[in-house]
Amino acid sequence: MCKKRIMLPMLDHILAPLARLLVARGVVFSDLVERLKGHYVQAATEQSEGKTTDSRLSVMTGLQRRDIARLRAFEHKQPKPNPLTRLVALWQSLPEYSSDGAPKLLPRTGDAPSFESLARTVRQDVHPRAMLDALFASGTVKLSQDSVELVQTAYVPLAGSEEQLDYLAANVGDHLAAAADNVLAPHPPHFERAAHYTGLSEAQIKGLQSRYDAAQMALLEEIAQDAERLKAQAPAGAAQRFRAGGYFFSSTENANEGPTND
Repeated sequence: MCKKRIMLPMLDHILAPLARLLVARGVVFSDLVERLKGHYVQAATEQSEGKTTDSRLSVMTGLQRRDIARLRAFEHKQPKPNPLTRLVALWQSLPEYSSDGAPKLLPRTGDAPSFESLARTVRQDVHPRAMLDALFASGTVKLSQDSVELVQTAYVPLAGSEEQLDYLAANVGDHLAAAADNVLAPHPPHFERAAHYTGLSEAQIKGLQSRYDAAQMALLEEIAQDAERLKAQAPAGAAQRFRAGGYFFSSTENANEGPTND
């Protein structure tokens, strides 16, 4: 009971932005509760020692046994992989489409190397023109009469789009999974660090954010290129995955607190 009293108030910092997002997207509370029940049953099943009876799962989750029986078939749906992310990565790593990591200017259509051939490499079931339109709308590429130029090193979906929500689910989900593993494991298995300070001006924050954005993007580009090279050398059946990311958040909340850092 003591652990629960400590845990629940700590959830407010996680639940507040989640509730804001869900209300803005029209997700009613009953739908969230039903989804959360499934995750509770799944988590209890994974953590249960011995036989996972409905009664045992009911005790662990606080859910009624009739809910347990119904939710045993719950499936945790992973965010859909985005082919445009893969396309942009290959454009900067495959030797026929890049030079020392710098993406080449590609003709729109024709044999390799062309945008059409690169798009076909990524997905056979999606028309290259559909990929090109999405990349152009997001500002990732620039078009001339017969060629395509990559002007952003990463694909960033349009604000509010379903694709952006998929990225949010994948990025925040993996970050929270890493943090939870670090809390539950005897020794933290994942790198997770942050610096946080108060008492700064808006101009100072902008300067720090600019430095952070540039350094983080350079590191992510280097990691992505190395990962693409290693992927080509990986043994058959290799199934490990990773996600490395970063964020920079600022607000005027807690402005009266003293300076702190991690």
